[in-house]
Amino acid sequence: MKTYNFLRKTAAIVAMLSLGIAFSCQEDETPYETESAYVAEESVTDYYYEDADDMAGVAISSESGTAGGKLSSEAGVLAVNDDRLCAQVLLAFDIASTLEHPIGTLTIDFGTGCDDPRGNRRSGKIIVRFNGRRFLPGSSIVITFENYVINGIKLSGTRTLTNITGSTETAPKFQIQLENGVAVWPDGTQATREHCFTRTWNRGELQNPSDDELIISQCADAEVAASGVNRRGVSYSMVIESDLVYKRGCPIAVQGVKVFRANGKEITVDYGDGECDNIITITIEGNTRQVNVRKGG
Repeated sequence: MKTYNFLRKTAAIVAMLSLGIAFSCQEDETPYETESAYVAEESVTDYYYEDADDMAGVAISSESGTAGGKLSSEAGVLAVNDDRLCAQVLLAFDIASTLEHPIGTLTIDFGTGCDDPRGNRRSGKIIVRFNGRRFLPGSSIVITFENYVINGIKLSGTRTLTNITGSTETAPKFQIQLENGVAVWPDGTQATREHCFTRTWNRGELQNPSDDELIISQCADAEVAASGVNRRGVSYSMVIESDLVYKRGCPIAVQGVKVFRANGKEITVDYGDGECDNIITITIEGNTRQVNVRKGG
């Protein structure tokens, strides 16, 4: 089975967004630039956590992994077809694991550091604890980190993905919860983050992967989609006002609206009307500006 994913080509573009906005703010920055930096920073940290669980999902879905390989409690090297994984991937099943209900641990070990073809550098380990087949209702994946660093930013926290699909006949739907998330930048500043999303995978007609969409919404029982404290010590919250729609091959959402609240201000980010154009519209206190994330401003 060939594995497809949405995130393999986008890390470099997200890094450019970070460099173009979040790191451009100096002492003479305007209030607009300050608030835009909050948005850019949140986008970067959110993406890097998504990237980690996407790699975990690719590894779990590989033919030699939990899709149906030989069960063994001894850790074995797993071959994964994903060019981000310039790493050793170790797979070990629990004694109670079966082919029908696999249980075990994946360790994605980037060692002291390696670069993928797009120039993203990763080091350390992503540790993935799985229980059940990924696309069956009730399965779960718990991701933790051991000295994991991507492009100089160190991540920690616990990210839990639970399949909440009603049946195997519908589009797979996952609840994604991050607890105790911390991102530490090279200069020692850090941002904390917690979030709760649901992600629905809508398959394209005729099972054509190019037509696939991911729909991201806020957890039904959550007051906010995400909250935390940014690198400047400012508390923020974010709600998803309109579901975010991601299409394969597009580096950012093509549709949907996020609303951030920080420093008593409301910041609205509109991803557009469905076109894959790399443009977001940021509105702060009635002032609106379009940003091309590929250019960083």
